[in-house]
Amino acid sequence: MTKVYLVRHAEIELIPDDYSRPLSQKGKEDVKKVTEFFKNKNITRVLSSPYIRALHTVEGIAKDKGLDIEVVDDFRERKVANSYIEDFETFSELQWKDFDYSLEGGESLNQVQKRGIKALFDVVDKYKNESIVVGTHGTILGVILNYFDKKYDFNFWKTIKMPDIFLLEFEDRRLKYIKNIAVENEKSH
Repeated sequence: MTKVYLVRHAEIELIPDDYSRPLSQKGKEDVKKVTEFFKNKNITRVLSSPYIRALHTVEGIAKDKGLDIEVVDDFRERKVANSYIEDFETFSELQWKDFDYSLEGGESLNQVQKRGIKALFDVVDKYKNESIVVGTHGTILGVILNYFDKKYDFNFWKTIKMPDIFLLEFEDRRLKYIKNIAVENEKSH
């Protein structure tokens, strides 16, 4: 059985540069809870999107386990557009209604899902029977889950917390189940 923990980054400070957005003070506090959650888990690998907020969310886990973080570019967040979006929620809803919809210079959710699923299956194939943490982002996490079950839709996407953890267990490439883990009390949804 291969366990993949998809960890959405903690709360951020909103700055224009998507790549280097830092964690907020609350985000930094929440990272301690995420690290503590994994303290007694047998994690064998820590991977992350190259974005600073994702790396900083999982770096405590890597340090605690004595592991390096393997950066996987394809777990990065979607590129929205070449310019700032005023009404981000309406844009996102349009994308979730039409997975081929994108703005100039941006990615469609189909493109994000395709690269996310490829990256996920590459990890499952490469690290068979291991327990892996992947630091990632809300939209790519949502479309990865949507690939396996369409109930993970726009309304679900709006409920993903910062941070949030989803455990996916695989037998070979077959998904056995998805479990949402509340960091503080491990409730299953």
